[in-house]
Amino acid sequence: MSAVRIDLDMLTDFFADYGQALSGGDPTAIASCYRVPALVLSDAGSVAISAAEEIEAYFDGSAEQHRARGLVTARPSVRGHWPLTGQLVTVDVVWSYLDADGAVKQREAYRYLLRVTEDEGPLIQVVVVTDPAW
Repeated sequence: MSAVRIDLDMLTDFFADYGQALSGGDPTAIASCYRVPALVLSDAGSVAISAAEEIEAYFDGSAEQHRARGLVTARPSVRGHWPLTGQLVTVDVVWSYLDADGAVKQREAYRYLLRVTEDEGPLIQVVVVTDPAW
């Protein structure tokens, strides 16, 4: 496996696309941002994901739930990235959830581990739910 050029623009574009998929409520587009198997870690526990269909099922209806709470857009802010190898990079992202007027109503922070390949580009392999205050 050869090293891939990983830069802030690539990561910002990736998370912007992921945010559009989240905001649009498209489970298939959301799942296409992941490489399976994947893992989600939080203080509440760990969830292993072995198939794209599991991601689709998890996110199915999530946009409607957010809209019911007045949240219509998920906007990412990449706070930092750290290459670990030629293909692995950790990325800290704060998500702002906006209402129809563009006001931020909620924030959440995550650390992602992405695998980046020439063929597929960046894909999420691990999600860590972090403290929103950082």
